[in-house]
Amino acid sequence: MPRQRIHHNRADHDYPDDFSRRLVRFQEESGLTWAELNRHLGTDPETVRRWRDKGVRPTGKHLLTLLALVGSYGLDHLFTE
Repeated sequence: MPRQRIHHNRADHDYPDDFSRRLVRFQEESGLTWAELNRHLGTDPETVRRWRDKGVRPTGKHLLTLLALVGSYGLDHLFTE
C-alpha cells in the first residue's frame, strides 16, 4: 500500500516575505554551519536548503523548533522584526 502524503496547512503561520534571508542571517550570526542547523532542527539537509533557496516554508513543528533555537542564541530579533 503506498504511503499517503500529508499536506500541512502553512497558512496558519505568518511568514515574513524575506524568510529565507532571515534564515541565512541567523545561520551567519549564530556561527552554525548548515549541517549543524539541520541537526538542531532534526531535518534532512534538503529540507533547510529548500527553505533557503526555493522559498518553501517550514511546517509548524519545524518553525517552532527553529524559533526556539533562534531564541537560545539571543537572535529573536531576526524573526520578530
